[in-house]
Amino acid sequence: MKIVAVVNQKGGVAKTTTTVNLGACLAERGMRTLLVDLDPQANMTTGLGVEWYNLPVALHSVLLDNEETPLKSILKRIEDLPLYLAPGHLDLAHVETILAPRPDSAYRLRNAFENHFEEFDYDWVLIDCPPSLGTLTQNAIVASSHLLIPTEPKYYAFAGMDTLNKMIVGLTKGLRFKVDLLGVLVTMYERGTKLHQTIAAEIRERFGDKVFETMIYKNVRLSESEVEGKPIILFDRKASGAQNYEALAEEILERVGMPHYNANELPFHQFKEIENHAN
Repeated sequence: MKIVAVVNQKGGVAKTTTTVNLGACLAERGMRTLLVDLDPQANMTTGLGVEWYNLPVALHSVLLDNEETPLKSILKRIEDLPLYLAPGHLDLAHVETILAPRPDSAYRLRNAFENHFEEFDYDWVLIDCPPSLGTLTQNAIVASSHLLIPTEPKYYAFAGMDTLNKMIVGLTKGLRFKVDLLGVLVTMYERGTKLHQTIAAEIRERFGDKVFETMIYKNVRLSESEVEGKPIILFDRKASGAQNYEALAEEILERVGMPHYNANELPFHQFKEIENHAN
């Protein structure tokens, strides 16, 4: 199982778009995939057609008291795929304030995962992080085996990666855990823009083979799919955004050496209890 925090302190770099669409592409390939919306804005939850404000419990409840609200009790099944959502909620902002002074504040999500994964197994867990380096993002990093860093080819998005790197180094030393960089993803790329070409080249020079060959091109169909509450591959498979995320999924699977299979041939009996909650 790979647990990936999709993280960048800069907002507007397609963290949510990447989490949703990469997750759907992995699930379509038969990978049992869990999406975790750790952002108080709950954009991923809304973008998958779930109304967070009508939920009696969501991820904030899990972080506050995992025994009373286990992770499996909040999950939602997405379409007809082995794809599940742990929905976010505006109250995650209050949770961050409550947890910040507690000694175990950075381990809440990790503990919830460990309890859940004793019963249910996944191939991939993708965490959509808020655009900050606060307690929620720290929870995501501590709970993860890998980081995926989307960055728009603009100066401020690129410059903010240094601050993120310093925080990760500090966390790994202070909290004694290990996390690997899965890759840096250039998003919202415009091929004919000189600035984008220049900064994308700088990113590749700085991070070398950690930068994915696949880039996500700016594509209005990605935004339209969010309005419809669907991943792009279920909304418009011919769109360039769909093709980009399909290519990214293939590149990631090749990078980690993980096989994939046809979702229609998978035995999903292990997930029946989850599906009873999620449907």
